[in-house]
Amino acid sequence: MVWFLSPFKQKAIDLASKAAQEDKAGNYEEALQLYQHAVQYFLHVVKYEAQGDKAKQSIRAKCTEYLDRAEKLKEYLKKREKKPQKPVKEGQPAPADEKGYAPQSESQ
Repeated sequence: MVWFLSPFKQKAIDLASKAAQEDKAGNYEEALQLYQHAVQYFLHVVKYEAQGDKAKQSIRAKCTEYLDRAEKLKEYLKKREKKPQKPVKEGQPAPADEKGYAPQSESQ
């Protein structure tokens, strides 16, 4: 018997794998998107392609795992957005931007 993966199942696995890589690398926005897309593909497989209850149950368990992680990432990203940047104290130079350029004050 030749065993193969459907295109949807393979795509779901690829997305989940890429999500885990991005998650591990600290690219949380990208990981969140990838986890969500992987779950969409897995749910398609459960609905239209999965053979047998054991296979469906296994896929659903993975979906739950991915959704839990996605939810944690979403909460983390929301908290990170809300953190106010530390204001610069008066009389101190402003921090440099990404390229190393500090804004010029008006008195210079």
